[in-house]
Amino acid sequence: MIKATLSNEYGQQFFGLHRPNTRSGFGIIEYLATLVIAAILLLMTSSNFRFMVDRSRVMAATSEFHTAILLARSEAMRRQKRVDVIPLDSKDWGKGWLVLIDANNNQRFDSGDLLLHRSQSETKGLAVEAKLRDSKKSYLAFDGSGRPRSAASSQVPQIGSFIFAVSAQRLKIIISFLGRVRVCDPDKDGATC
Repeated sequence: MIKATLSNEYGQQFFGLHRPNTRSGFGIIEYLATLVIAAILLLMTSSNFRFMVDRSRVMAATSEFHTAILLARSEAMRRQKRVDVIPLDSKDWGKGWLVLIDANNNQRFDSGDLLLHRSQSETKGLAVEAKLRDSKKSYLAFDGSGRPRSAASSQVPQIGSFIFAVSAQRLKIIISFLGRVRVCDPDKDGATC
């Protein structure tokens, strides 16, 4: 019996097993190229991500305020009493709002008032601009018919709008003469908003 023996070195070369003495893994050039590509992708998506986060925040705050307005209107009609929506912090609607029956008609929450709803805004960067007919005090009030009314007179409507903004994202709530409430985007809807 003849044994064919191959030297270890010859066998490795013959069968393609011989490898030159090199190191495996990434070099500094490959690592830096990967970092540059990751940074470019991150920059491209971060502006879109920021846009979506800001849009979501402004939509949530606007929706919550819209719900508070509808609650005030429905409670005014149900109770046949005036119901007010006032800012939580005197004139800054961005910190939150209250829905209440204002017994002494001073547009503040006092001991004799009945609180129906409290919403404290936790929306980071929220700014709210109120443009109402009676701008002496910050409030929105509905009478028993569901129409907006001023604090001075039950015959003068408290109509107007609120613009909610987080960074460049804005939404507008408009209160009509009859008390109807609608939401629009002033940047997309143009003159109809």
